[in-house]
Amino acid sequence: MDIAVGTVEKARETETPSYDAVVVGAGPYGLSAAAHLHARGLKIAIFGRPMGFWLEHMPEGMRMRSYWWATNLSDPDKKYDLHHYAEATGTFEQDPFWLSTVVDYGLWFQKHAVPIVDETYVTEIVNESGRFEITLADGRVVQSASVVMAVGLAYYTYKPEEYSRLPAEMVSHSTDYGKLDALAGKRVIVVGGG
Repeated sequence: MDIAVGTVEKARETETPSYDAVVVGAGPYGLSAAAHLHARGLKIAIFGRPMGFWLEHMPEGMRMRSYWWATNLSDPDKKYDLHHYAEATGTFEQDPFWLSTVVDYGLWFQKHAVPIVDETYVTEIVNESGRFEITLADGRVVQSASVVMAVGLAYYTYKPEEYSRLPAEMVSHSTDYGKLDALAGKRVIVVGGG
């Protein structure tokens, strides 16, 4: 995996880095938003692990439900769509396609359209007199005129109240898994169809 990452510029001790926009999340929507903001000449920072949810919470070997033509990330010049990815990498366009293709495409897009992503997570965002103060997991603080929240689905998992009385080892959510090895040899009931 070839991921271009960096950290947001280190400012002098007394100076807080300031941006026009900060993007929180480096999945498909965060990368697309950052590509458009960067193309407009804005000073931006993007925080999160590129394609992190897809790498950590999706089962290996999964085929996608969406069609090839409907899975493009967005950049203003349309230079980094799936068709260009397929040409550049020799990937065969087919439906349905594999999760690994989506992840590889997302990382390829990031490398070309948004080359600097800071993998540090955001822990707090506070609006201070019309500007946002963003605190990072490593203690750094940056400021921004605007914030784009592209945190993905992991923060919206829902387990119905009816299952709260069952032991924790008996109830899980699909986002609790990447590899499904933990379920091998077990009897499993899938509730829901989303």
